[in-house]
Amino acid sequence: MPVQSRRSTRVFIMNQTDQGTLIKLRESIEQLIQGECALPVEVPNECDAVLSQLVAVVNHYFELLNDSRTFVNALAAGDLEVAPPRNQIVSPYKQLQASLQHLAWQTQQIAGGDYRQRVHFMGEFSKSFNSMVEALAEKERIEAVLRETRSQVQHLEGIIPICMYCKQIRDDKEAWHRVEDYISTHSEAKFSHGICPACFEKTMAKYDLKNANDNS
Repeated sequence: MPVQSRRSTRVFIMNQTDQGTLIKLRESIEQLIQGECALPVEVPNECDAVLSQLVAVVNHYFELLNDSRTFVNALAAGDLEVAPPRNQIVSPYKQLQASLQHLAWQTQQIAGGDYRQRVHFMGEFSKSFNSMVEALAEKERIEAVLRETRSQVQHLEGIIPICMYCKQIRDDKEAWHRVEDYISTHSEAKFSHGICPACFEKTMAKYDLKNANDNS
């Protein structure tokens, strides 16, 4: 016949003290569920030994959670310099804090013109952030090209004094210049000389008249 092992079973008899302790423990857990800080449960001396050990462990867990809550709330409020507690519960948040601190440093670098910075640890945010940095870099490049272009182009602005007869232009030093000389000096424009039809007819008419006089 198989030998049946006998397990010692401890009969837990709950008295009023134990019941009151369990009620307080339940109330503290409910506070925790509702987002409040869990208050530690006091254990009376006459409380059952096993229940006392359970309450001690739960109280320690409450303490760790309360410390973690303070750190996480500060982190959520944007305080990246808050010192994290030394427990394993907040380990993921410690990594998040370090990543956010690095992100803040990267943002400062970008503000200073370093568009090489990229973020790779925050999923969709990383894509949006990196796209923004690339757009800023392109904007900076275009503005630099425009500044270079403006520096190479000279503008004629304001009222230009010109002689109504000979059409020469007076400069700031009261000197008179031909129109083409003045514009060439103050802009990038160059001139190619030709003759319009009206002037051509006038010139040819004068030329024909001169030839007629010479032959008479």
